[in-house]
Amino acid sequence: MTLDAMTIRMIFNVVIVLIVVGGLTGFWYLVLKLLQPEKKIWWWLGYIVVVIGLGVSMRHFIINQVELFGTSSYLPLQLLRTETYGFMMGILLAIPVLLVMLGIQWLVNRNSKSVEPEMGSSRRKFFQTAAVAIPAATIGGASYAAFRGQSEIKVTHETFRYKNLPNALRHYKIAQISDVHLGPCIDLDDFDIIVNLVLKEKPDRVVITGDLIDKIDWLPELSEKIKDFAKQVPDGIDYIIGNHEYFRDAPLILETFRTKTPMRVLVNQHVKIFDGPRPVYIAGVDYDLKRKKSNRELILDETLNGIPKDAFVILLAHHPEFFEEAFARKIPLTLSGHTHGGQIVIGGQSLVPVGTPYWKGRYSDGESQGYVNNGTGHWYPVRVDCPREITIVQFKDADRKY
Repeated sequence: MTLDAMTIRMIFNVVIVLIVVGGLTGFWYLVLKLLQPEKKIWWWLGYIVVVIGLGVSMRHFIINQVELFGTSSYLPLQLLRTETYGFMMGILLAIPVLLVMLGIQWLVNRNSKSVEPEMGSSRRKFFQTAAVAIPAATIGGASYAAFRGQSEIKVTHETFRYKNLPNALRHYKIAQISDVHLGPCIDLDDFDIIVNLVLKEKPDRVVITGDLIDKIDWLPELSEKIKDFAKQVPDGIDYIIGNHEYFRDAPLILETFRTKTPMRVLVNQHVKIFDGPRPVYIAGVDYDLKRKKSNRELILDETLNGIPKDAFVILLAHHPEFFEEAFARKIPLTLSGHTHGGQIVIGGQSLVPVGTPYWKGRYSDGESQGYVNNGTGHWYPVRVDCPREITIVQFKDADRKY
């Protein structure tokens, strides 16, 4: 049985709700076990009021974001939204530490059959302090990571070298944006900031590698902004679809962009951008909802059909799983997104399961190269060592000295 995108999304939402409710309940249970207050009922009631207040406020903001945009209450609610995400992440991080502390408390109590009253009181104060200090540290750190993740954006310059580079690419500049997720976290003002940063780089072409919009209500306004954006880019904008467009309304999004904007919408299609002894093509693939290698092979067959074997191909693929097939076919460059660069990166490793070995930055196999953008936006703002990214792609001839 094959599940459609909406069913998958519904199941995903139910699982997330169960995890959130379970996490919130478990967290507070652990805190109270360490605090050992006399009347836990009042602590539970106060905590429930705070959690419901944050949840209702955030839900109100997400549902009514378009109507609230530009009003006096929008910015405070926007900040509350960001910090609520940080609060939730802080709770998630606190739970394993609190479990360890509770285990230590159990062991100490078990091995201390008779202690002086002063020592027992001191020990109790230690665990009560830990019950406050641990959540304060994790929630504070996650709140800072959410604030910084929401506000920080980096322009990365990447140069790719090739033998037999087409002359037309030697001074050519492509700007890649990916995973903007226009919606609860990234709004129209944020999109304007992204556009201005891109235009400062004076690219010849812009490519958008999927997950552009999450809030369909903003589709008309976004289309107008893209129309103006494309006018300022000499060779225009190429766009491919991501999984989040399928989660929302892919047919509507594709139809709107095709009819209301000058963007080239590539769904298993290609376009020649330069002629010559080694012509240059940009090819864009659909998102493979089934996530199967055999599907990706068929998608690439369709997308590359008609492109000469000796052509220089720049492949746009939302999911970097396509790198494997692109490398096998010796496609010179593949640009992807989807993973948000791992989002939370500690010691060079992502703490978020990304489901692919290709999750951040550059990869290569011979002369075939790929790049995974960190995401120019996101739907979850907590980021560590992985800022939002605009990628500026340039080319150099491997045989020439610069």
